[in-house]
Amino acid sequence: MSRTTIFILLATFFFSLGTAGAKTDRDVALIFKVKGQVKVVKQIKKLQKARRGLRLDAGDRIETDENGFTALIFTDDKSMMKIRANSDVVIRGKRIKKSFAKRIYMEVGEAWVHVSPQFASDFRIETPTGVAAVKGTEFYTIVDQMGNMTILATKGIVELMNQFGSVLVHAGEAGHIRGKAQPEVRRAKPDEIPNWGKTRGTEEGKVLELEFEDQNGAKKHLKIRYKEK
Repeated sequence: MSRTTIFILLATFFFSLGTAGAKTDRDVALIFKVKGQVKVVKQIKKLQKARRGLRLDAGDRIETDENGFTALIFTDDKSMMKIRANSDVVIRGKRIKKSFAKRIYMEVGEAWVHVSPQFASDFRIETPTGVAAVKGTEFYTIVDQMGNMTILATKGIVELMNQFGSVLVHAGEAGHIRGKAQPEVRRAKPDEIPNWGKTRGTEEGKVLELEFEDQNGAKKHLKIRYKEK
């Protein structure tokens, strides 16, 4: 893929984010765990304190302080995202029929993502320096104060790209974008990949049942199993 083609694709992607923001999609995700101080800036309401069961709409911003942590689940395909301390994340995207094309903007911070392989093409993370297009299924994203981006893949493949090029990051590898430079990929060091986002914490323990409305106004129920740390 040429640099010109990549730049055109990225320009189209960023334009789609802007147009999507004009039409709010409701109940795209639900918060099921909160620790420490976590704030949610609603697109159509004032600042709220994050709480278990809070519904998130497209355009909502999540901010965690130095002790904050939150976990959320997307209502269309049960994709999960965990956000660590000192993070700033905006839930963006738009509904396409019954699914929600996720375009998550990370200004700074750390996040872990789990996406089912059949839905991976609808999940992207945008940062100040580049875009991570998910091909499945689990990975960590780290964005520092300068906007530099690191992807640590634990399952599946993530395509890391900006206007200077693209690389594929496979499980066990680390991908980096630093400033205005071409993305790089290398084998991750044994102690480099975190383990705080392990999915086993959702397989047993407490059960949270939530009711929400889909884009057609129909009521749906969502059951989440999780375990307190």
